[in-house]
Amino acid sequence: MLYFLFNLIDRLGYNIRKGILTEIELLFFTTTAIRRGIVFIRQSEHNGIIKNAIVTQIIFSGVDSLIPTILLMSISIALSVTAQLIITLQAYGSEKEVVNLMIRFVALELSPLLTAIVIICRSGSAVAVDLGNMSLNKELKGLELLGIDILVYVVFPRLLGIAVSQIILAVYFSTLAIVLGIFFAVLVDTSANFKYIFILTESLLPLELINFIFKNTLFGLIIGANACFHGLQVKHSVTEVPQKTQQAIVHCLISMFIINVLFLL
Repeated sequence: MLYFLFNLIDRLGYNIRKGILTEIELLFFTTTAIRRGIVFIRQSEHNGIIKNAIVTQIIFSGVDSLIPTILLMSISIALSVTAQLIITLQAYGSEKEVVNLMIRFVALELSPLLTAIVIICRSGSAVAVDLGNMSLNKELKGLELLGIDILVYVVFPRLLGIAVSQIILAVYFSTLAIVLGIFFAVLVDTSANFKYIFILTESLLPLELINFIFKNTLFGLIIGANACFHGLQVKHSVTEVPQKTQQAIVHCLISMFIINVLFLL
């Protein structure tokens, strides 16, 4: 029994130490990539390559996800959450309280989190697999031998592209989830619910919008950083690709929920 307890404490301590070291390494990796990328864009004559790569990543992570996935999810949230909040809560609270709850729960909390999950599953996993295969096939090593900075040409565009995509998709998701929810409440309940559109525009605070942009930027950077960081750790075997991809996804999901809780405090 005593041996089992010591073994459990030892493994727990090892995992905690390993997790802290990984977080420090990931933070250093992210800040270095961002710093080098910004310096390169400002000083280099060939920054058009990086800008095109960023746009390509935004199209892949953002535009391609808009219609098929985010639209369907926003419609489902509008019908199952926003409309139900309006119909149910207006009998117990004032119109201002209903709108504040919609803004804080649907727009500021639920929409960014669901958007991040979509990007993790779609773009984060794809980036991790892509970089893992490039690393395994020695493509990245070849670029380094040519004097190309991997953090600038490979990592930075993906980091920035995913961050911008997260912001765009979260705004798109939140807007549709709120507006369509009010529209569904009008269809199901009464046309008087149109008043929430006007109350909504008056209830948005600049500080909440800044908080919304900051949170989604942080979400996007964490997703991109984890995908690139774990993808580049593939070194020897094909079996490492799905393993590192799984680690990236799990790490992203845990980070999203922790950050979401911290923003609530």
